[in-house]
Amino acid sequence: MIDSVRDQSPPSRRRSTRLGSFTYIPAPATGGAYNGILMRGGLPVTLEVTEEILQEFMDVMSGLESDLSRRWVEVEI
Repeated sequence: MIDSVRDQSPPSRRRSTRLGSFTYIPAPATGGAYNGILMRGGLPVTLEVTEEILQEFMDVMSGLESDLSRRWVEVEI
């Protein structure tokens, strides 16, 4: 099941997301020299090595959330 979600294209709009006590602010989708950051208490932590892994995780979770929402609506109908 996860493989089928992973094959879906990532969301075109990336958004800031709460991850526990941190806020994840992704790098712009256009790429470039900017990395995403984690914020906690107003202090930023720049993601250098883990940005790609965290963004992939967030894309998969967004896909799962969209799929679950769609199925939930189908069940209610």
